[in-house]
This record gives sequence, structure tokens and C-alpha cells, in this order.
Amino acid sequence: MATCAEPSTEAERLTAHLNTAAKCGQRASITGTVSSQIPALAAVPATKFAMAVATVDGALLHTGDSAEPFSIQSLSKLFALCVLLQQCPDAWLEIGWGPTNAGYGSVADLERNNGRPANPFVNSGAIVVTDRLITHRGDPVGATIGLLRSVDPHAAVTSDARVALSETLTGHRNSAIAHVLAEHGVLQNPIDHVLQQYFGQCAITANVQTIARAALFLADRTGNNNPLDEASVRRVNAVLLTSGMYGAAGDIAYRIGLPAKSGIGGGIVAIMPGRGTICVWSPPLDRDGNSAGAIAAIEEFARLARWSVF
Repeated sequence: MATCAEPSTEAERLTAHLNTAAKCGQRASITGTVSSQIPALAAVPATKFAMAVATVDGALLHTGDSAEPFSIQSLSKLFALCVLLQQCPDAWLEIGWGPTNAGYGSVADLERNNGRPANPFVNSGAIVVTDRLITHRGDPVGATIGLLRSVDPHAAVTSDARVALSETLTGHRNSAIAHVLAEHGVLQNPIDHVLQQYFGQCAITANVQTIARAALFLADRTGNNNPLDEASVRRVNAVLLTSGMYGAAGDIAYRIGLPAKSGIGGGIVAIMPGRGTICVWSPPLDRDGNSAGAIAAIEEFARLARWSVF
């Protein structure tokens, strides 16, 4: 009689955990709803699911629709921030780093703070990051795509013009935020140009394998070939933990214990310093606007693999 042997290598163990976590995530996805906030994304099938785990020692494990590009939306905020920090490690002084109880698109919170964003992951902070990238790099979208392709120059990463147009036609709140920032003298470039680049950045598409590998530098503590200095890596991870999941950040820290960033396209990327990264795509969102399936999958994988910063 054949018996099931226990996985003998770390890669085998992680693969087993990945498969178990993916099933958990797929079950949880039925509790969410695909966002209709961006019309071009409303028709994405709710059954899509992909998961990838990349480790600092070079392993890449994946399952589901892991080769299919999806709209990364606010995941782009993380990579755009890192591009800016390459140029300006002190950019935190302009974009903030503190958590907020206000929503990611709050205009009132921005007004209360005299035009200073709470952090780079709320929309106001991300718009300022885009504005500064225009100043320093000229092409924020291209620079962000460049960082995503840094591990694999041939990765299928592009900005979807159809999604960008859809966001432009419906992005009234982001337009209001940009005008408030300009009123307070925060923006250095014309509002329309900043918004065009911001929407193009949010419309970037990539698959979970690419994102997991591209984010590995945030998990790598060796400092070898890292695009950011050690202090910037530490700060990015800290702000991801406190603000990357918006109003659910405290709950995610409590339940999972990993720095993470979400997007309304259904993607979440999580970082385990010293070990690796997890990226999951599952379009249905929970009441907080985060992927229900991705949270469940990451939580289960982190539990099984004992990945936590605490």
C-alpha cells in the first residue's frame, strides 16, 4: 500500500502550503463582489484566482491563473513609491508615513491636514508620488513598469489604455484630490498631466509571478543588488503594515502579521522580511475593498509556513 510521505524539502513544504492556501482563498472568494468602481474592470470574471510565492533563495511557486496579467491598480502605489525613494530617500517628508482612519480617497482628511497626505498609499499621497516622479523621472508609468520588470526584462507588464481611460472618465474624486493638492501648492506639475500619469500607473497590468518576484527586494535583508537603501526598505515595510490595507490594516496585522498592499483589481502582495513574498489575485472584494480570496489565501499560507513579522 502506498503512503503519503511528508514533504522533505523547504520548496516541497511551501508548495503544499501554497496549494492548501489557494483552495482556502478560492472558497473565500465567493463572499466578495467584483468592484464596479472602474467600469472597465467590472466584467472581470469573479472565478479568476492566482497565487505565487517567491523566496529570497530563488524559488518561485505558483498556481491557478498565475500567468494571466491583471490590473494591479493600487499595487502600483508601492512600486511607484520605491522608484521615487531611489531618487529621493527623504520624500517621506512630503508624502507622510502615518496611518489614517479616513478612507483612501478622503478629501476631507487632506483638507484637515492642510494639503499634506497621510501616507503614500492613500490616493492623495500616491498622486504626490506621481507628481514628484514626473519632476525627477519624466515618465512615472514607464519608471514603475521598469521596476516591475527589473527581475525579468521580458515580463508582460504594460499599461492598459482602456482601463486608464475608464478611470479618467470616472475619477472625479481623484480629480478633486489633485485640485486640493494644487490649491495648497503641493503639486509641482499641471493637474491634468499628473492625473493622466496617475491613471496610467494604476492601469498597469502584470501577473502574480512578476509582482511576487519584483517585490522580493523588500524581503531581502542581504542588501545585495537592492534598488533601495536599508533604511528605505525598513520604512516601506513599516508603512505597508500600518497603512497598506487602509482601514483593514490593523485587522490584517492582527490576523496575518505581514506588511501588505492591496488594489481594487483584486490583487494583494505581502512581504515576509528575510523569507519571501506572496502575491494573490482574486477579483471579488470584501466590505473594506480588499480581495476576500487573497486575504484568506495569504492568511492560511502565513499560518502554515509560520510567516509573520511578530
